[in-house]
Amino acid sequence: MKPLRLLTAILCIGASSPAFAQVQDIDKELSDLTERLAGPIKDHGKTKVAVIDFTNLDGSSAGELGKYIAEQLTVDFVMGKRDFSVLDRANLRNILAEHKLTSKGLVDPDNAKKLGMFAGVDALILGTVIPKGTHTVSLTAKIITTDTAEVIGAARAEFKEDSTVSELISKPVAENTAGGALGLLQDQKPQAVKVLGDLRVELQSLRIVNGKEYLLTMTVANQSKRTVWVAVNHDTRAQLTDAQGSQFLVEGNAAGIPLGRPLVYMWQAPLRFSPATELAPNNSATGTLKFFSPEGKAPNTGACTVQIEFLLGREYSNNSAGNASKPNLVTQIEAN
Repeated sequence: MKPLRLLTAILCIGASSPAFAQVQDIDKELSDLTERLAGPIKDHGKTKVAVIDFTNLDGSSAGELGKYIAEQLTVDFVMGKRDFSVLDRANLRNILAEHKLTSKGLVDPDNAKKLGMFAGVDALILGTVIPKGTHTVSLTAKIITTDTAEVIGAARAEFKEDSTVSELISKPVAENTAGGALGLLQDQKPQAVKVLGDLRVELQSLRIVNGKEYLLTMTVANQSKRTVWVAVNHDTRAQLTDAQGSQFLVEGNAAGIPLGRPLVYMWQAPLRFSPATELAPNNSATGTLKFFSPEGKAPNTGACTVQIEFLLGREYSNNSAGNASKPNLVTQIEAN
């Protein structure tokens, strides 16, 4: 075989091997990881799970990256409409903090059993973050039962360390006065809180991602004594105005809290909308919204004004929420 043909053959073989496989971005890999974890959860008959912040190999906090991974897995599980439910992370934070449980300590059968009893979950998803020197990050995730701490499933993932991941890695989670990383246990004070009738809205953070978008993390809670359904009104397109006066619009998809569309009928009828997230009494849901500039302007740090019109339904039928109102939120939040 001639040298040129030999070299070509070697390159073709190498390109098809795992070492040369293309590394996906973080959101795509986390979505795939969710699918690989969902199977064992269903196969073992688990009905409610909780996703704990991912940690470093030694069990220490993996900072904002560990929190982001857990948040995205939770959202992906919920949006996939599984045969099992997922504990809201705001509730999980409160339960862990109240009973002084740590992410690292949950591998202990007694602690896992306590969380199962307090939170009503029968399985936990824990994982580790392993940064590599080739601009990639590896994850290992495992599913453990809360009654015996037995591992019933596991999966791996790997994604590229882009600007968003680098930013998350560089941000440590705040520590308590004893010096231990709180991670998920930290009951973080939201930047803004608004009560809109039966709906309580907490804006947790506003971050600049990819150097061109804002990522808003918020929690909505049902304060009424009956089940409600909630969405962000797609027709009004949530808006953000930054410190320089530039306007940003919400993108076409929202994670965790959907963008709902009001349904128009030919006859007079109460407002209906779809899709929607169901909230039982005193339950909450956490989600994210991404904002982009139609003019291609770069986001800026500093005080931003956010305007979000919600759709809040009080009954559900025919795959849509009805008897709905449109509470409107206008507030300021600091971007970083």
